[in-house]
Amino acid sequence: MKGSRAFWLALTLAALFSGAASAQAYGHAPGANPNQSPIPDKSASPRSIDPEAYDAIDLYSRLCVSTRGNKDRAVAIVGNGDSAIETMDAPLLRGLENGQSGGIGWIIRMPLGDRILLEFPPDGTCIVRAPRVKMSELENAFRNLLDQFSASGQFVVHRVADQTQAIDAPAGRPGDPHSPKPGEKMKFHILGYRMTLPDSDRQAEMVLATTDSLAANIQATMSFVVLPEGGEKQPK
Repeated sequence: MKGSRAFWLALTLAALFSGAASAQAYGHAPGANPNQSPIPDKSASPRSIDPEAYDAIDLYSRLCVSTRGNKDRAVAIVGNGDSAIETMDAPLLRGLENGQSGGIGWIIRMPLGDRILLEFPPDGTCIVRAPRVKMSELENAFRNLLDQFSASGQFVVHRVADQTQAIDAPAGRPGDPHSPKPGEKMKFHILGYRMTLPDSDRQAEMVLATTDSLAANIQATMSFVVLPEGGEKQPK
């Protein structure tokens, strides 16, 4: 069990690092009409929380957890023809997914102009990425989400990882004051949970990886995947 945890945590870090290095391709865009998006109006969110943390956890809850990571259900919710939602092109997806082909993803412009990335890689994982987010607030929102599921009495949730790891920072961009120095490391805090799904012996794996490093193009990644029978995610 210990070795398998190390394996899936390594996969999460690899996905986060790849995203941190590749996401600069999509930039940052102005806001969109909230009536054109499936996301709730920002005015309904708690004022005390970081807007991007709220957006990220809301998308993760609705499109990853509530759908149990089902790509077809998420596609039906996202829909098409919405000017606030852009389908990721193949090169960006491959950059985010360590060169894998066959995934699907969207760049969702939120009402205040933030962009949140939603992906379904070929291995069946559902991933939400937030480029800029307050680390502590997203971690609190993540824990609160799990508490809500536990409080319902239908889900059993337990923590399996809480650790910090350091990886090499991506190459800097000329003129960027936040570009890392040669050899600089970025620290990521990893939270991992297992959720036993109701009316089933199957388990889901839920991981949040965050950093407060401004050198990272992606500061937070959340993943959700329903594990195969036996409870362990298998390498591809």
